[in-house]
Amino acid sequence: MRIFYLLLALLFTTAANAQQNPQYSQYIFNSMGINPAYTGSKNVLNLNAFHRSQWTGVDGAPTTQSLAVDGVLANDRLGVGLNLTRDEIGAQSTLSAYANIAVKLQLSENSVISLGLAPGLVQNMIDGTALGHFEGDDAIPSGKEVYIKPDVKIGAYYHTNRFYAGLSASDLLQYKDMEQIEPERHFYFTTGYVFDVSPFVKVKPSVLIKEDFNAPANIDLNAFVLLGDRLWLGSSYRTSMNLMGEAEGEGLSRPTAVALIAELQVLKTLRLGYSYDKMLNGLSGYNTHEVSVGYYFFKKKKETKMLTPQYF
Repeated sequence: MRIFYLLLALLFTTAANAQQNPQYSQYIFNSMGINPAYTGSKNVLNLNAFHRSQWTGVDGAPTTQSLAVDGVLANDRLGVGLNLTRDEIGAQSTLSAYANIAVKLQLSENSVISLGLAPGLVQNMIDGTALGHFEGDDAIPSGKEVYIKPDVKIGAYYHTNRFYAGLSASDLLQYKDMEQIEPERHFYFTTGYVFDVSPFVKVKPSVLIKEDFNAPANIDLNAFVLLGDRLWLGSSYRTSMNLMGEAEGEGLSRPTAVALIAELQVLKTLRLGYSYDKMLNGLSGYNTHEVSVGYYFFKKKKETKMLTPQYF
């Protein structure tokens, strides 16, 4: 229980920490939750769901579930989608729903740039009954307190058959209500490229940078191998680094975790993924598991034959 209360203390006293936003590893296969401009990029009706159990064995450790669906309209020029996420840590839970819209502009035969917008609602709940009774501490509610606020995300996403780059921002509406934890604005940059090693093997390095300009940036360095256009195997190294000089006196970087990730294209329509995260800090004894499932809904058989391998 000491770890449980330590987590709660960190939660209530580090409102600017980047971990306010849900952490998950398999955004590499579906980035709609990070960047609304990614919506509709696969040009079919796409369903994706995942469950993440972080630091298994720790009371009150974070758990996250997400369901995302997206597709295209207007001759594949407009991406539309819905993203639902539930994130829970200790006595606090967050439920969010975003409606994603992305306008796709064809720059050439193989290159597309998308501009995305995602208005949404975020519900934060603190369950004081899970914390017990602390006499004289007005900061801890005696029951359940619920706060609902609107929010919006924006993004831009460029891709060819082998290269992609995206820039996005979340938590854009700020209220600074002292009665609840207000996430800082977060900015994301992603990029990656797919190389041919042989007709059977491809390699995809990529990077994700998450910055809020108030703390060291979170950086994911990823490397994946694709076998036979069906099986992705790879790893992600997660660290934090002072890119903008936010935290004086700290080291240039701090390793946080390494993730082993796999995704199998079981059928043309069905994908299954799994990731195992090993912490590289004081929580190294507690590991994280994440499972995902994806499904393509095709309107006609011709679409199944025309679908090219999804590299990102």
